[in-house]
Amino acid sequence: MKSEPGVSWVGRAMAGLNGIGSVLILAMAVLICADIVSRSFFGKPVAGVAEMIRLSIVAVVFLQVGQAVRAHALARTELLTNTLEKRSPRFAALLQAVYALVGASFFAILVYGVWFKLVDAWTSDEHAGVYGLFVAPVWPVYAVIVLGSFAAGIQFLIHLVGHLSQAFGAQGDTP
Repeated sequence: MKSEPGVSWVGRAMAGLNGIGSVLILAMAVLICADIVSRSFFGKPVAGVAEMIRLSIVAVVFLQVGQAVRAHALARTELLTNTLEKRSPRFAALLQAVYALVGASFFAILVYGVWFKLVDAWTSDEHAGVYGLFVAPVWPVYAVIVLGSFAAGIQFLIHLVGHLSQAFGAQGDTP
């Protein structure tokens, strides 16, 4: 499934989240460099770098997972599916549909499970870090996990529909 007409807004949303993740990677690099310079020249680290990087890495993963799903870039073995596509395109599309259904289900479960952690972190004002030195709220990271998981789940559902139409549509094996 190379193009997905009618869902270009989804592609733009995935690319936008991916772009935000890329900017966050750049910000992390700048922060780490600033910490190194501060330690080297002033003998004092930048407060909270470890906490900010720890939280940011999780955020980057979930900001970029939707685009990874869209681009079929998640780690998977294509040896079987490539062979099946040559022998039986419909069966290969059906197998890909099952993969997409499992992926969508996984991310739906993740959204459901993390949603409660997000609400709890928000209502309890949960923070990471050491009070008096540096603290950061953790609810934004949970919110990014929910958003990124939702985006990846939507993308898997789009793939599911496309693969099912390939499996049961006009294209496929010819007798």
